[in-house]
Amino acid sequence: MAVSMQCQVLNTFCLRKNTNKKQSHQKHKQNTQLSFPRSSSPSQLVVHQKPSPQSKLEALCNVVNELETSVKRGITIDDPKIFSSLLETCFRLEAIEQGIRIHRLIPEKLLRRNVGVSSKLLRLNMSSFAWNSLISGYSEMGLYEDALALYFQMVEEGVEPDGFSFPRVLKACGGIGLIHVGEQVHREIIRCGYANDGFVLNGLVDMYAKCGDIVRAPGLSLKLVSQIHGWILRKGTEWNLPIANSLIYVYANIGRLDKARWVFDEMPERDLISWNTIISVHNKHRNALVYFQRMMSANTSPDAITFVSVLTACAHLRLVKDGEKLFSAMTEKFGISPSMEHYACLVNLYGRAGMIVDAYKVITDKMQFAAGPTVWGALLHACYVHENVDIGEIAAENLFELEPDNDHNFTLLLQIYDKTGRVQDVERVRAMMMSRGFDL
Repeated sequence: MAVSMQCQVLNTFCLRKNTNKKQSHQKHKQNTQLSFPRSSSPSQLVVHQKPSPQSKLEALCNVVNELETSVKRGITIDDPKIFSSLLETCFRLEAIEQGIRIHRLIPEKLLRRNVGVSSKLLRLNMSSFAWNSLISGYSEMGLYEDALALYFQMVEEGVEPDGFSFPRVLKACGGIGLIHVGEQVHREIIRCGYANDGFVLNGLVDMYAKCGDIVRAPGLSLKLVSQIHGWILRKGTEWNLPIANSLIYVYANIGRLDKARWVFDEMPERDLISWNTIISVHNKHRNALVYFQRMMSANTSPDAITFVSVLTACAHLRLVKDGEKLFSAMTEKFGISPSMEHYACLVNLYGRAGMIVDAYKVITDKMQFAAGPTVWGALLHACYVHENVDIGEIAAENLFELEPDNDHNFTLLLQIYDKTGRVQDVERVRAMMMSRGFDL
């Protein structure tokens, strides 16, 4: 039976260690009583006497003894305030043995869900192993904020993070997209001398990629790439597949496609992610189709992501026939159902080639579900480029309904009218934009 308990003041013994004995004794008399509120149930804990003022440690031992007795009697004690207060007292008194006894009394579920109790417990163990274990557990469960809270508590307690700490913390940063925290952890990694550790480097690349911020900090990413590259070279043939895939992505994002290709070509093994990465970073170049053919020759089956990249490449290169063949192969040969993004690529394929009617027919004749903003947006942009007023108006009307607060759609229609000399329609769209509070 669960009994509500409160531990009011035991940890206050240690708040002022340097006060004189008389003051300490007075505070002890006033504040060190444990109170066990009475339960409405017949089974209840007895109100205990004050711990002896002779020793703070003796008082702590008395409380722990009584808690152990209560648990043996079958009374469930799951109030986090009790354990948090007692563990704080253990820390201040450096009572490791009592802390271990208290640890045995804490329900496992409470440890998992209450980071406050967990962090107090970890303060008693100054090695990084215990901290790493709990940080890893929180990260694996997706409790990224709790994992980061433990990391900063660990640093505050003077426990030095190690090569096992940083990958788990970086995973938490990437999980919730906290780039500024990730950069702070990166600086700590360099300070602690783990900048060339393979597992840490993999965690760094993964974190920056998930945060989508490699381009924002080019100086930082160049240094990072150099570190990773050097590590791979030192490893020789012992390439790490996830690191190599990330390296391709990072090199491409800083404009070094030559280095990205070098990494890909030197890889002793490749997976689907490797192929998708090298194809996607070339999605504005003919090399995307070259790598796609190499992928087919290597008997690696493409997925939906692969076809987004190759269809995008066909659109940029205005290779309409090739794009049509790829779209058909995607559905007929590989059994991949087209998504909204695939249809947007097909509209873009026709639109860039000036085939506006064919682009519009993708929406009216091919799509088996309602077109979204990406599809209508691709059509409107094509109408702007090729000055097609009639279909442009249709695309714009649908976008106004789907994205009423997106001023870019209004601007494109206005520019279509302006390019075709439709002065009155220009003024009409201007009035619409002003009524919606858009800047002109």
